[in-house]
Amino acid sequence: MPIDIEMQKERFDSFRKERMPVLHDFSEKLGFKNAHEILINPAAFLEPISSWLSEQDISEDAKNWIIVRIGYFIGELFIEKHGGCWSVCEAPSSRFYGHYVIGGFSSFNNLNALLAPMEAAFELANQPKGRSLSAIVNEIEVGLSGL
Repeated sequence: MPIDIEMQKERFDSFRKERMPVLHDFSEKLGFKNAHEILINPAAFLEPISSWLSEQDISEDAKNWIIVRIGYFIGELFIEKHGGCWSVCEAPSSRFYGHYVIGGFSSFNNLNALLAPMEAAFELANQPKGRSLSAIVNEIEVGLSGL
């Protein structure tokens, strides 16, 4: 089913507005002290979230819930560590066309480098127990820095 780029652009503001409350709620649900700090220092939460995620048996019912939260987290982590911002990919030739992406990174040489955090979260959520958010983040960083 083709992506409706206009609909994706219409939904983008809602997507962006919900990310901070969703991440804060996620951090609280995981029982982290100073849960609000996930919004200003996501790097401090990478290892604890990775450890939590590694131990989860992810049911089909819980998969979307986890993908959204991990996707938002990956996006905010990369924005904080590498600059950049959320946008809708409007390049028809891109494999990320119509997806919500992070781009405009200040710490990578390629100005066209893009990250689709929800795709990374989807890949992670579909891995078996023992999965590593930290490893996926490292893999993405290596990939983006090598462009």
